[in-house]
Amino acid sequence: MFRDKTVSTFLCLETKQFLTILLLIVLLVAIPQINLTDYPQSTITSKFIVIIYSCIGLFGFSIFWILKSKVTHLSLSNIDLVLVVLVIYIVINRYLFQTDYGFSIRFIELLGLVFLYVIFRTINVKLFYWLLLAIVTSGIIQAIYGNLQLLGYYPSNHLGFKLTGSFFNPGPYAGFLVSVFPIALGLYLFREKVISHVRIDIKNKSFLHLNTIIKHAVRYIPLIGIISIILVIPATQSRASWLAIIISSSLMFEQRYKILNKLFNRLSKLKQVVLETSIILIIGISLLGVYHFKKGSSDGRLFIWKVSTKMINDNPLFGVGFDRFKAHYMNYQANYFSEHGETQEALVADNTYYAFNEFIQFITEQGVFGFIILILILYFIIRTPARKENKYLNIIFKINLLPIGVFAFFSYPMEILPIKLIMVVLLSGLALLDQNKIKRFQTFKINTSIKLALKTSILVGLLLITVFSFNHVNRLDTSFKNWKLAQNNYQYGDYKSAIQEYEEAYPELKNNGEFLMNYGKALSIYKQDKKAIEILEQAKRHLNTTIIETAIGDAYKSSKKYKKAEFAYTKAYNMVPVRFYPVYLLAKLYDESNQKEKAIDIANKVLQKEIKVPSTAIKEIQLEMKKIIN
Repeated sequence: MFRDKTVSTFLCLETKQFLTILLLIVLLVAIPQINLTDYPQSTITSKFIVIIYSCIGLFGFSIFWILKSKVTHLSLSNIDLVLVVLVIYIVINRYLFQTDYGFSIRFIELLGLVFLYVIFRTINVKLFYWLLLAIVTSGIIQAIYGNLQLLGYYPSNHLGFKLTGSFFNPGPYAGFLVSVFPIALGLYLFREKVISHVRIDIKNKSFLHLNTIIKHAVRYIPLIGIISIILVIPATQSRASWLAIIISSSLMFEQRYKILNKLFNRLSKLKQVVLETSIILIIGISLLGVYHFKKGSSDGRLFIWKVSTKMINDNPLFGVGFDRFKAHYMNYQANYFSEHGETQEALVADNTYYAFNEFIQFITEQGVFGFIILILILYFIIRTPARKENKYLNIIFKINLLPIGVFAFFSYPMEILPIKLIMVVLLSGLALLDQNKIKRFQTFKINTSIKLALKTSILVGLLLITVFSFNHVNRLDTSFKNWKLAQNNYQYGDYKSAIQEYEEAYPELKNNGEFLMNYGKALSIYKQDKKAIEILEQAKRHLNTTIIETAIGDAYKSSKKYKKAEFAYTKAYNMVPVRFYPVYLLAKLYDESNQKEKAIDIANKVLQKEIKVPSTAIKEIQLEMKKIIN
């Protein structure tokens, strides 16, 4: 149809390639924006449901093309190989080496991201520029959305913060913007190189406007991304994001303009030492300032890391299993305060689901063996070479992994799906650029009848996988919606209807700790004590918090099992000693069970407790304690 062969090649890409790229671009732009309120924890669950449905659809779409394609060899980079080893290790560790693995959104996301990684690896390297522009576009949308929240046009997703974007608090929102910012900066700083790679060699004048559109897109989309993110990121008050932006931006500018390199070449050795010392001092002072900016939060993270080291000591080789940190951590924190009493660290302790350091959490979950594989991945990321024509794209990929790594030292980016999606794009791009890829597999000739039988078997197998996966995710989708309905009924005080909805969702979510915690709490309040104890004991295998322990204490107390109720309330108190509610429940338990001396001792303890955050509830608790004493 087109006379110009080059334009025809560009516009009439192979159908599979064109549609795949289009779907991936839509996915990269859309996933961070999704927040469907029909789901519990909507900012997490709805993104998870949409991307898994998308992966299944993309998988089904790819089946025909997989069978039609004629692969003569399979080229793998070192990054490909170590990532395969890591995924296999995680699966084996989860199902063979651990006693209990439970339900995990993160694990299902991992499987979906592995599939997307394979899809990204089949794409032409020049098309990655369009994927990066899609990521920047997504960041622009989030930055605008965040500014509108600050101005009061849109509500946030957290009662304590005005700014959350499409995430559940400012932390992950800032983490996502930080993951996008260096991509925008890299595309802008190397824009001339990028334009030369993505422009089309056109002779037909009727298509000259395409290059103009491409030039403006490459120049202005990253610039808008840089400005919009810079405007909103200070309002997140995320110290980790500020550090990540400063470090990655400094490296990107250095790679582009070689400022330090030129400066060092002009200075004498003594001046070089003075400059290096000054830089180290500035970094040190900056880190100290960041620490003191929110000292309580910093101390809280340091305490979590301290307790996590005990988990590592107890499970050094294989850890506690993928996504199992939250199942074990609070038990260790309770043991710590049980041994050491209500120390100053109790003021910064709280219910904790993450280690706030992905490297520490990775070791606690995957052990030393998993950490060795992770170190290998980091080594190959740094050492992966690229051809000269792809040098700048290689720089953009590597430096853009750095802010995620910096953010990972102080937060939990591996809990945030859009950040993981960006990581998959960057890692697959690096693997594709690796000039040392080796042909690991050669095809061999087989006769037509065997080939037909083989392809038919593969087709049937892939179709069955697609149908099974779709049905499973569809059931999950329905169960999550039932869970949300149950939460709504609970909030309105309709506990009977809430329990019915929980029962509907139970078959699919019976190994989800948070679901079981909500379900058990509703049963406890509705005085179905026996069932509540059963559900809450199940919950403790996958998650433990003060909420679970106090709820199970209430159920035991209602059943007149005072010893077990005492144990649960005491554990809840040891988990977070600064809280008044568990120790208040303990005093009420002693009073009800006629253990008057214990009741008075605990009541006095409550009255002497240091108040972290004054509230009406605490005043009422103190009044109750005075009544017990009198």
